[in-house]
Amino acid sequence: MKTANNNSLMVRENAFINAVNEASYLFGVYVCEELERIGMRYSYRNIMKPLMENESLTQLELVKITSLKAPTISITLRNMERDGIVRREKNDNDRRETHVFITDKGKKMYTKVLAVLDKAEKTMLKGLSEKELMAMRTTLEKMSANLKIENK
Repeated sequence: MKTANNNSLMVRENAFINAVNEASYLFGVYVCEELERIGMRYSYRNIMKPLMENESLTQLELVKITSLKAPTISITLRNMERDGIVRREKNDNDRRETHVFITDKGKKMYTKVLAVLDKAEKTMLKGLSEKELMAMRTTLEKMSANLKIENK
């Protein structure tokens, strides 16, 4: 397992920013490894949630919801279909439109994904008090708001 986050090298001597960056990176590594253990590719995560929340979605709707590029969606769906996680059907009225449905296997996989995320969250937050968590959340929300204002 890779334990060093190369992005932390981009931030100069700011211990707080480096710590936030490193925690985020290590959380991602942990989740990715756990997802691989249950047989799911990390790239599927962005597509599974919207499919679980809707009966079906078109590929274009998935592009809009996930903010992924159309070719990325297409390739990921092809792999998910091959793995039996989704099925795609052409719209009978408009053959240009493809609807995507999550399969029973995909629904079972999603339940495992939620368990992985729950475990990862509990592992990361172990030993932190409610007060610490609230202070951290408030701080991170302020930081995010500052960046959103600057990016307008």
